[in-house]
Amino acid sequence: MDLKYYFLPLLLLLIPILNAEASHNPNLFVSAENPQFENHFAGSMVVEVIVNDPNLKDTGQGKGEPDVTFNGKSLRMVQAVDGNWYAYFANVAKAKTADSTVGLAGKGLDFGVFCSSDTASSVFGISLSETDGFAVPKSAGLSGFTNGDVSFTSCTGSPTGTTTLNNVVRNVKPLNTNSNIPTGQIGLKTNAWPLIQLFSFDKVTIQYNPGGPSQSVTLDYDEIPNISLKLDRKLYPNNSEVFLTINDVQLNQDPTDEDSWTFDVGANPSAFYQAFDESGSSSSNGGPGLTNLVPHLSNIGFKNNGKLAVNLGSVLQLKSNDEQPNNTVTNGIQTYTSILTIVENNPNSGIFDNADDDDESTLGVFANAPRGQSGSITYNKKSISVLTGSSTANIALNPSLIVGDGTQYLKSGTKYPVILVDPDQNINSETRDHLDAFSDTATLPTLKIGKPITLGKASDVKFFTLSTDGLNLGDPANSSVPDSNSARLVIDTSIVPNGTFEKISLNLGITAADLQSLLIDDSLPDSEGTNWLNYDFRSIANDLGISDFSDTTIELSFGSLGSSSVKIVDSGDLKSSKGFIELDDSDILSISSKSGNVFLVINFDASNNSASVGTISSEKKSQPIILDFFSFGLDDSDDVNNAIYRFELEETSDDSSTFDGTLEYSIANQLNILDSTFIQTIRPIDDEVKFILTNRLVDEKGISISYSDIIETGNVTPTSTKSPIYTNSGVLTSNSQSYMFGQPVTITLNDPDLNLKNDLIDIYFVVDDPNSPIADTVGKNGNILLEVLIKDIRYKRCTVDNVEYGGLAASGFTLVETGPSTGMFSGVFKMPSKICNKSGTGLISSAGGSLDVKYYDSRDSSGNANIFSLLKNKSQVSTYPSTPSLSLYTVVKPSSGQTQDIILSGTLGNYQRGLPLEVIITLPDGKSQNFAATLANGGAYRSIITINENSLIGDYEIKLIHNNSPVNTLSFYVSNPEIPDWIKNNAKWWSSGTISDSDFISGLEYLIEEGLIKISPSERSMISEQLIPDWIKNNAKWWSNNQISDDEFFKTIQYLIKRGIIQV
Repeated sequence: MDLKYYFLPLLLLLIPILNAEASHNPNLFVSAENPQFENHFAGSMVVEVIVNDPNLKDTGQGKGEPDVTFNGKSLRMVQAVDGNWYAYFANVAKAKTADSTVGLAGKGLDFGVFCSSDTASSVFGISLSETDGFAVPKSAGLSGFTNGDVSFTSCTGSPTGTTTLNNVVRNVKPLNTNSNIPTGQIGLKTNAWPLIQLFSFDKVTIQYNPGGPSQSVTLDYDEIPNISLKLDRKLYPNNSEVFLTINDVQLNQDPTDEDSWTFDVGANPSAFYQAFDESGSSSSNGGPGLTNLVPHLSNIGFKNNGKLAVNLGSVLQLKSNDEQPNNTVTNGIQTYTSILTIVENNPNSGIFDNADDDDESTLGVFANAPRGQSGSITYNKKSISVLTGSSTANIALNPSLIVGDGTQYLKSGTKYPVILVDPDQNINSETRDHLDAFSDTATLPTLKIGKPITLGKASDVKFFTLSTDGLNLGDPANSSVPDSNSARLVIDTSIVPNGTFEKISLNLGITAADLQSLLIDDSLPDSEGTNWLNYDFRSIANDLGISDFSDTTIELSFGSLGSSSVKIVDSGDLKSSKGFIELDDSDILSISSKSGNVFLVINFDASNNSASVGTISSEKKSQPIILDFFSFGLDDSDDVNNAIYRFELEETSDDSSTFDGTLEYSIANQLNILDSTFIQTIRPIDDEVKFILTNRLVDEKGISISYSDIIETGNVTPTSTKSPIYTNSGVLTSNSQSYMFGQPVTITLNDPDLNLKNDLIDIYFVVDDPNSPIADTVGKNGNILLEVLIKDIRYKRCTVDNVEYGGLAASGFTLVETGPSTGMFSGVFKMPSKICNKSGTGLISSAGGSLDVKYYDSRDSSGNANIFSLLKNKSQVSTYPSTPSLSLYTVVKPSSGQTQDIILSGTLGNYQRGLPLEVIITLPDGKSQNFAATLANGGAYRSIITINENSLIGDYEIKLIHNNSPVNTLSFYVSNPEIPDWIKNNAKWWSSGTISDSDFISGLEYLIEEGLIKISPSERSMISEQLIPDWIKNNAKWWSNNQISDDEFFKTIQYLIKRGIIQV
């Protein structure tokens, strides 16, 4: 029965990769043909021309040189080993000027050596008479050549040697040197390659005249259009990488290779070509070959481009990466210390960025950069700001996931997604960021259960050179706990002298009494359980070089450092840099008698054999470490569960700002609460966290994943998502009401709490130890989970007249889950004709008796221990209760005239026929309303709660009561519609006089339409003039700056409209 209840208040050619568009020229490719830059080139750029003609590609037979002209003059083409024909050309004047800037031969903009066009063809094997001169890469064996900006003369001799001087065509295809044909098909000498032909020109037409129609490309030799710069994002959180992209084809001096430009952006702006090569190796850096081109840029054809300026402000820092491994460059005399390198992303692309192949940038934001400030980058007289700031995060554990039978609650042994949306954690937009616990830039969502002890209060970190050093000899390090939520101790070694270390110490910031209150001492009566150490030293391994932790010991000192010590971790206990290990009972007993403050010593080389030595060497990063104390078990029959879980979420894709992972839990029961193997299945630091619960957590005790978010105002604000966890009452069924001897008996147990693993089938075994007091029951370690009774006698083995008669274990019965994560278990045995009597001294017939099964439920739906019987279940309506659920747990208040339904549904077990389900709803203002929901056959109920424009904002609590007994409590939240950014911007701009009253009114009208500001229809009909008193601007300013709440501002505007003070 539904009850409606309203709340009123492609062809692939084997040619070099080019950006040229040549669809209209099937065989002619020109590197400067680029629609992005409108086919412009400028200055000393070298242009590559390729003819790829199938009729001329044979490299083993003589082929005629392609007829290619440059503005009507012959452009000599040479065949390479790939069968294509190549030529390179440049502007003669700018090539000479660029070459004149060279400080060391073969570096910078070195074109090689120049020869005039009247050089005899015998010198290089071909005639170049139609050029205005040319450049060859080698000078050995030649005479008459020139360098720099001087008149050309004819060259004599013959090029020899291996030293290449050309640095502007670095990656050419080798010439075709097949012995059956002249070199390159036209007889060019190999040491003259690559040859750069030089011409004077303003506009260029390259034409290829094959046997059919001619093919041509026209280029403009002029100032480069469409130069641009861009950043990877608008708002940069602290520690983020800043990725800069510059689109400028003129920086592409060499069409065959990725060009590299390094700029000094300090007080003396400088520009260097090929200080490093594209892989980051020094090219001109380190000697006289490093030439500052800024004084020469205009002479080699640059206009406003070619110069980069960066205003670092108080937010930006210059960094190194693989393509710029040093923070400085030098020519041997002067050192440039404020450098930033950009590298072409592909040969001939004209697109340059400052990211290496590992997505590390040469520019970043400081870890402590002030919020709301900016730096700037200027290129080609265009500037772009680098603005710092934070965005408010949103974290969600999928609480409305529909699972199993349709109920909406988390179930044991099932994985659920955990999703965090926070642009502040998107440090690197070029790759997927990982919120690793060892990263000093990551903030971790954290789940805390009970009161674990962490490093949240730790301080006074010291490093020791030798493992044998006295504890008064350490070098202090800076440390902090920047996020008390995830409680990681972040160590800063910047004040520690460089060198090796083998040991560290710290003050835990707790007392012995604090530690004793957490740990379970098995020597005490009514106290049993296990104690654990959860640690993560991966930052020490990654940054400080300790790779082997097998010789690590950990000691606690009490009272003062080094006194009254207890070693809690021995050599060999730690297997890796991160782990979870059980503490020895003897160590817990030793700790129980201690007093005073607690100190910690971690010795990485306990054997003093120098096998595990770390090194401090001016680290740029800080080292977060984790060390937690957990405990699980029973203390005076009360559950003990103290643990902390950190989610190492991973970004879903590059630059998504969305991070995800999973959550899974297991409900401990009487069989495993003291089982170390079971405890070790948890994953406390992982992207797929798994934790243990010992009881249900509902209402205000629901699990809460917390996250320390730096919000837009710059403040650290905890944000969290809470989700209830319910336990379930077990339900027993059998496959028949009566059984014959030898007939299979199938027992089915439905209890999702027994499902411990999401991907495996759980199995519970029968105890087959004749000496065990729980023999022939499903159980473990003296605890019964399930037993079978025939004639009210446990189906158990006995020995009569020296003959053993089997019980449930001998039948082969096991309780097996029907599938992964089903929570449904079944077992089969054959009905015996005889069973052992209660005393085990004889046999009796099973005929005429009842079959019963008892399930010892560690936690029923109320969170209490209970025993469920198959016989009792049969006397009642066989229904499986389901936890009450809502179709929505968060609702945005509808706009005027709209409604939003929330469906409350579930099933009661053991309900009283004829009595309805009482529903009491407490509103955000504390008032309550109640109604009755009719129960259908089987105990099912379904009611609809409707939210409209008049519903209050806040939490609504729903209490369910049946037969004067509480059933459950759940809640939902009604929120205001999200206010678009432009509304607040309007208010801010209006308060400062930037926009008019009418523009501000448009924002008010939107708020009225959405129902956020409420006025009656008659009041709306009276709205006419647009007169707003100036004093209200203060309210608008405060609201836009989050100094007053949305409700306060809306109520003020609403009141003023109703009073006629504001007339819209």
